[in-house]
Amino acid sequence: MAPFPTSPAAGAAPVLRVLLVEDDRLAAQVLGEQLETLGYLVETADNGAEAYALLRAAPDRADIVVSDRFMPVLDGLGLTRRLRRERATRHLPIIMLTGTSDAASTAEGLEAGVMQYVAKPVEPALLRQVLDVAARQVAERRQLAAALGAHQAGFANIERIDFHLRRVDEIGPVASLLASLSPHAERILPGLRALLANGIEHGLLRLGGAARQAHLAQGTLAQELARRAADPAYDGFVEAAAQRLPEGLRYAVRDPGPGFAWRRFLTPDASRSAVDAARGITVARVAFTTLEYHGTGNLVTAIIANESQRLW
Repeated sequence: MAPFPTSPAAGAAPVLRVLLVEDDRLAAQVLGEQLETLGYLVETADNGAEAYALLRAAPDRADIVVSDRFMPVLDGLGLTRRLRRERATRHLPIIMLTGTSDAASTAEGLEAGVMQYVAKPVEPALLRQVLDVAARQVAERRQLAAALGAHQAGFANIERIDFHLRRVDEIGPVASLLASLSPHAERILPGLRALLANGIEHGLLRLGGAARQAHLAQGTLAQELARRAADPAYDGFVEAAAQRLPEGLRYAVRDPGPGFAWRRFLTPDASRSAVDAARGITVARVAFTTLEYHGTGNLVTAIIANESQRLW
């Protein structure tokens, strides 16, 4: 196990820490060097059991987990499930590395809480894109924690709130504010992000799954989304709202798109595990008590129940 490199000087911008879990020493060395080149502090663990022990002893030692899927002692999927069960580590973005295109394993991982799968050998452009997404999640969670400390009492008085979104860079702030209305903010934040992202990328900007994956692999996703947002052909906005109910909080997201065959995606299916719509729905289903699509699928509502309403 390699220790963290020396931390940056006081006053410097914070550097995110990655726990790299990989049983192949050569692969760990190569990937660790890639991560350090991207500006991350890297610590390694030889398997999921060692990684879990490290994080359980000190949950704040890593901001992001990058784990191999298949390892001895405890594999990446087992590690993900254990981290998601612990309150102190359930928020960690987990990126899973896999040397196979096993759709069943991918679907199982998404259900367990994996943020993103990355195929081996790892493409540097794709790795950068995925880590950028994870880093934004970390930043949003920190901002959310600060906002909760300062404004949670005031948020409790909000009965209904509405937003109109058009750009991808609006997703994080709006999702954080909407999540702040709930005492379970950290749990539902990824689900809100997923619903808003689906609404903007697929509904408003009409960027289909295959095209999105191609731009993601080429490192051009942000540019393509910005181009479409500036194009009058993709006019309109995504509506996001929250309303307090006796049984909990209800969120609604509506986009101006034609909708999609949402019924096909409500039941996990390995053959569709890489489809972005399915991935977003899976994340939201885990985050909320209930999730319901309406009509053609361009309106989705989600409820996070009060503690007294829960059966678990």
